[in-house]
Amino acid sequence: MRLSCIKLLLVSSLVGLAVPGALAVEPQPEPAQKEQPLAAADAATPAVQPEPSILDIASTPTQVLPQPEYDLMLMGGGLATCSSMSNRSCLEQTQFNALAKTGNLYWLQQSLLQNFATAEVFSAERKTLQQQLVQLFNQLAAEHTAPLTEQQLIGLWRAAPATEQAPDGETLWQQLSERELNVVFDYLEVPTLSSDGKYRLTEHVDLAKTQDQHSAELYREFVRLAAMKASNKGRSAPKLLMVTASSRDPFAAVDFYLDAFRQAGAEVEWLPLTAALQAAMQAQNCQALPQFLADIHGSYRREQVYADLYALKLQACQAGSKALVAKIAAADGIFFNGGDQSLTYQALRFTDGSASPELTAIFGAVANKQLLVGGTSAGTAVMSGNQWLAPQLAAVPMISNGDSYHALQYGAVAGPAPWPGCRKENRCPDNLSERQLTYTATGGLGLFPLGVLDTHFAERGRQARLLVLQQATQTRLAFGVDEASAMLVDLGHYATGLVQMAARGAGEVYASELLPESSKAQLLAHTYTLTAGDTIVWQAETEPQAETLSPAENVPQNVTLTLVPAAAKTPLTEQAEPLHSKSPLFSRDHYRSLSRSLCRSNFHSATVSEPPYLIRLSKDGACSADAEGNLSYRQQLRIISPAE
Repeated sequence: MRLSCIKLLLVSSLVGLAVPGALAVEPQPEPAQKEQPLAAADAATPAVQPEPSILDIASTPTQVLPQPEYDLMLMGGGLATCSSMSNRSCLEQTQFNALAKTGNLYWLQQSLLQNFATAEVFSAERKTLQQQLVQLFNQLAAEHTAPLTEQQLIGLWRAAPATEQAPDGETLWQQLSERELNVVFDYLEVPTLSSDGKYRLTEHVDLAKTQDQHSAELYREFVRLAAMKASNKGRSAPKLLMVTASSRDPFAAVDFYLDAFRQAGAEVEWLPLTAALQAAMQAQNCQALPQFLADIHGSYRREQVYADLYALKLQACQAGSKALVAKIAAADGIFFNGGDQSLTYQALRFTDGSASPELTAIFGAVANKQLLVGGTSAGTAVMSGNQWLAPQLAAVPMISNGDSYHALQYGAVAGPAPWPGCRKENRCPDNLSERQLTYTATGGLGLFPLGVLDTHFAERGRQARLLVLQQATQTRLAFGVDEASAMLVDLGHYATGLVQMAARGAGEVYASELLPESSKAQLLAHTYTLTAGDTIVWQAETEPQAETLSPAENVPQNVTLTLVPAAAKTPLTEQAEPLHSKSPLFSRDHYRSLSRSLCRSNFHSATVSEPPYLIRLSKDGACSADAEGNLSYRQQLRIISPAE
């Protein structure tokens, strides 16, 4: 799809806009002239079901709110944290001790190369490529007999000249998919050991010297909230469980998270629960863990690179599910890392979608206000779903892949996400694009019942992909969390129709409310933007779990969303600031930039022409701001697609 450059124009209305690639702005009208929502133009598309009727924004909630006791802390990813393997995130060149790991090591040993040469890891059509790689590495091994850093290995590889048996290294590098690259590095990786060979080096963290203190503070905030759960049990320091189930390599980030949460003040333990572990326990075959790691995660030889952590995983498998459940019952917080939400789904739900004993234990602990559940990136996205709290309502899906422009062009597909690089292998499922919007229709873990969750939100321009998924699945609400930011959720009063959500961190929390007039041809939503200190309140007059009604009748008939700005914020007066817009709008943080500048301007709306789409953003109420310029506001987003 070709996107035009944006020009600035002044026009009187959307109808009058005829210049491609333009951003049109309109002065703020008087209240009596406030624009009405655009009527739906696609009558064939079913209207949103009448369950929740979201009412207008209010400056204060409709009732006195109870003091929140948060159950979920959902982070948007992008936590740039100072560590021995990421010193670019440090305030200064931090000196870590001799046992700190600074990077992975790789060795072109004949035993490793022979194992790679015979491994069944490339498809039959690409076996020649695998053998060419072996020839190239054998050539390099003759000259390099010591372990190499990742940067050294890549440099030697890509600079290798062509031979009679194989093309040059750069050509081979470019031909590999992401999956195949991961396989190569896994087979060549060796443990990073201390100088005496007695200890495996571990990644060290320094929260105090982290450049982005918003990122560091989110770890501390999670520990503080978990400490409230611990204090109710008579403990001062909270006990945390850290889960790396979202990772392709579930061992690689263990040391990082353990050190980060210890520095934040918690007692923390790795819970080695993964899709591979769950599969091994179900098969009652713990010795097959390496094969399950390869088949499910695409992770190889981890038992050799992380022998100590693998031993813990094997012990957990042998101890079985009851031991994992006991650890969850004793914990005050459990945190899920980023990566691939589908892997965490498989770790905690069986193939038929039913909850594992571990997930059931998490449900029970959250219901009793004894456990704080946190996640970042994929660890947040996987929480979507209402299987636990409201199974009688229409399913809330879990998003799994895609970007905004592929979503607008190709719609949403229920099914597995294509893996990165599948196009190079000519193995994308159903010939889907690698950026196709995909989702799990039945939902994820089901701890967040109000709507779809999305992450890395403004930074990757995901507003349109979220709205396309809402329209395709008729999901009324969706929420996006920016990087280095979090949404806190109190589910304690959900049964009586009240949920409080609060924003924390550097960026924004975004809520999208699909409007009844929305259609495939004209997507339409109210959007809410929160920054640190703001709260948004979900209220339902009809209790979601009323047992006297049939499933079709048992829905909240009157739901309100109320945005409550932080006490330090006051309504903005009209400002004659220019609008800032970059194309494409749903790329990087371009949408957020336009949205913020519209809030600060004296214009009522802005329309962006990016053929074949018209994208219109309109004010819908006053914007509020604090002394630092943090904003709270509601707007209306409309995306008009070409007629089918």
